[in-house]
Amino acid sequence: MTSFVRLAALTCLSLFLGMVCADVYLHNMRGSNDRLNEANNNRDNGNRLFDSQNNNRGGYNVGDDFAKAGAKPSGGGVMKFYSGSKLYIEWTNQHGCGVDHPKSRCELVLQYMCDDTATDNGIWNKGTTTGIRDGTTTTTIPENDANDSKFGRHEPVDWYQQCKDRDRNKGLFTADQNVQDNIGATSTRQNPNGDRHGFECPEERDYYPYWHPTPWKDIAILTWNTSMCDYYKAESGNVKEKGYCSDAQYNNAVNCSANGGSWKTYSHGIAAPECIAAPWSRDNHNGNGLSTAQPGGFVPEANRYLWTMPSVGNNLNCVFRLRYNISTADYWGYDYQSINASFNDDKSPVQNDPTVDIGIHKGLRLAINTAQFGRTFQDRSHMFTMLPASGGGTIWNLNIRGRRGNIVDVYPAVEYDFVPNNLTINSEDRVHIQWTGSTTTPDGTDKNNMVEVAAINLNYPLTFDKLTMWKDGVDQAVKFASCGATAAFDEKLDDRSCYFDGGLVTFNKGTYYYLCTVNNDFSNRSQKGTLVVK
Repeated sequence: MTSFVRLAALTCLSLFLGMVCADVYLHNMRGSNDRLNEANNNRDNGNRLFDSQNNNRGGYNVGDDFAKAGAKPSGGGVMKFYSGSKLYIEWTNQHGCGVDHPKSRCELVLQYMCDDTATDNGIWNKGTTTGIRDGTTTTTIPENDANDSKFGRHEPVDWYQQCKDRDRNKGLFTADQNVQDNIGATSTRQNPNGDRHGFECPEERDYYPYWHPTPWKDIAILTWNTSMCDYYKAESGNVKEKGYCSDAQYNNAVNCSANGGSWKTYSHGIAAPECIAAPWSRDNHNGNGLSTAQPGGFVPEANRYLWTMPSVGNNLNCVFRLRYNISTADYWGYDYQSINASFNDDKSPVQNDPTVDIGIHKGLRLAINTAQFGRTFQDRSHMFTMLPASGGGTIWNLNIRGRRGNIVDVYPAVEYDFVPNNLTINSEDRVHIQWTGSTTTPDGTDKNNMVEVAAINLNYPLTFDKLTMWKDGVDQAVKFASCGATAAFDEKLDDRSCYFDGGLVTFNKGTYYYLCTVNNDFSNRSQKGTLVVK
């Protein structure tokens, strides 16, 4: 047994009881929730790349560069970001979060993985050079066909194989779940039968910080309890050497050496993640949280994290990951001793659907599922490409979130909007304006554009003779209004690609307002933005 003994590995608990409603969804970057290019609202395969624990209905289709529906994605809709640029990550979480939240304890763990750790790095996937990809089929990748490009793939196949071979951590809280012992670290309280989701390792998915090397690099931990921040930073695989055995079965140094193996260590060798207070959001509400970014104190605004994108190898393919770990105060999540003897199996402090005696009749039945009582949800982006840094100064990313339809049509996705829809920059900064979409998304195709308006409360764009926003004048205005068209084009942009890269743009000092003519539809939905250049 490993000496890393925990009741719930710090961050993997859940207040949520009973049936699942909706959980955590990425909106910028576009979160997949295991979707690819389904033309239906529900995803086809929740085991395709990872275990989200979310509803089948969430997520956004992979981007493509086609104009008409019915074509298969070509990969031309892949988002591209400059190393060192600023990107607003945006999400919704259903069950509440935040410092001093009255009903839950939570963490949001932000991570990324690029081809440098998704391919041969001497630990996993030895001899393999193909890495992260979206694929062209919703079928889960076979273990024996990891290099077939039609299958989507994130983690390396050897990473999963080592997970399956390695003894699971038997110091973890299992409650009364029948967690299997003969299928390695693929069996956990949340995944007791060892079901496979792409090449994800269930034990690593469910617990943070993980005690073995992982291909994921940490960006930030947003926590309800900032007193844990020193611990999280010190235990991050970014900085701490994590151990593994040359014989993958053994999960600790003592058993490894006793059985003739060699215990090795590995860290990513990069800066520790940021650790800050989690943004506040209410429970049972898959919507905005509270922000102090606007004047006047707390105002409703999407939960966001500003990520300074890492400097990595040129043109590497990457994927972003958000995990939402949530707990209840019915039992403490760590610092217990002798857990196996005290808190697992029939001695667990929580059991499935217990009847409790509070002094009336035969008692009352509680809706508790011990596989969910202490829980991790997850969403991931589609593949994106990291570009080398470009010039000096700050680069800001300006993107578009959401998909076609009103809030009832798209829920738990969101309606179209710019991200961020209020951006303040300096005159020497540059803005990378880019968006993507899918021709097979339900309820229409993802088409967008940008045109200037005189004020944020107006819905008619300015004519070209009155423009002030575009530094390069009418030609630049036409480019963003028509998604790059230089000749005649359809008024609804049906003949234009879903993917558009406007490149790096500079602006003169001033305040500017803009909207999307395709989707802005007062009073059904508002797709507008404000840019302030100091």
